[in-house]
Amino acid sequence: MTWAVKPSWKKVWEWKEKHGGIIINQLHKLGCSCDWDRERFTMDEEYTKAVGQVFIDLFREGLIYRGRRMVNWCPVSLTALSDEEVIMTEQKASFYTVLYKLEDGSGALHVATTRPETIMADVAVAVNPKDPRYAHLIGKNVMRPLNAAPIPIIGDEYVEIEFGTGGLKITPAHDKADFEIGRKIQSGNHRHPHPRRPYQLHGSAGTARHGPL
Repeated sequence: MTWAVKPSWKKVWEWKEKHGGIIINQLHKLGCSCDWDRERFTMDEEYTKAVGQVFIDLFREGLIYRGRRMVNWCPVSLTALSDEEVIMTEQKASFYTVLYKLEDGSGALHVATTRPETIMADVAVAVNPKDPRYAHLIGKNVMRPLNAAPIPIIGDEYVEIEFGTGGLKITPAHDKADFEIGRKIQSGNHRHPHPRRPYQLHGSAGTARHGPL
């Protein structure tokens, strides 16, 4: 592999020359006893060849695979950020209580959420199976508000009984916990209303949609 020196790569190397030494100096001050004569940069040609070959070998041996994961998406830079690059901060928000009517017309679930704008991507409503208020509803369907469609009521102990109304809307493309619960739905570990039409947990621009994978 040979790297063509395009403007984008030129900027990478300019950044490395300007800021790369700061990281190395920090490691020196921490007393790291590395073999500094063998220092490498991520974009060094021999380094990228070796890393690429290792990934190919691991993939061929079945030791790694390409999976779908929730990422931290930056709408400004239009790129994914690692967890180490994101500083989580708590914010005050308003709770909106939304009525999810049971499909059979026998009642409704009240679900409290701080993000009502994600309702159209909901794939389920989760309740704690130990919650005496809702345990008998597990396996039934509710009608998703706004863009009406039947979605299942599932039991998952992740839901905090005392928090909000005790009902949690599941929007896989919105939240990491929702994503993991959504994977359970897809794998069949939770009852799904459309076994032959599994929900797709990603879409263009990070949105959720349902339909055949």
